Amino acid sequence: TASWQGSLILKNSAFGTKLHTLEGSSDLADLLQDENNRPLLRITQRLRLDQSRLDDVSRRISAPATATILLSLPNTAAPALPDDTSVQSRPLRNLVAYLKQKEAAGVITLAGRDGASGASAVGSVLYAFPP
Repeated sequence: TASWQGSLILKNSAFGTKLHTLEGSSDLADLLQDENNRPLLRITQRLRLDQSRLDDVSRRISAPATATILLSLPNTAAPALPDDTSVQSRPLRNLVAYLKQKEAAGVITLAGRDGASGASAVGSVLYAFPP
């Protein structure tokens, strides 16, 4: 079963997704929310996939107490959408194609709270890497 279901938002597109925990904390529902407690994660930046940046991400991932690895799969149910009516639902494969074309990962700054500890997740980052 999915650890989280919602939408990844990039510009005016929403990509319905299910996140499955491969490694790390599976208690993500409270952490992966927008500022209004909705299951929406906005990609605000791109991380260029050059070696120095990949090395930095690898160092972060190797600290298991602070890293969680997730697998994103398409969500066939209607995705959550923001209140902004200009946002359109699109297939997750379109986001994957975009990130591959740009040779980048999407960067999402988390605004939620950690359900287990109640600690703020502000400053935590989620990277969306294409396969």
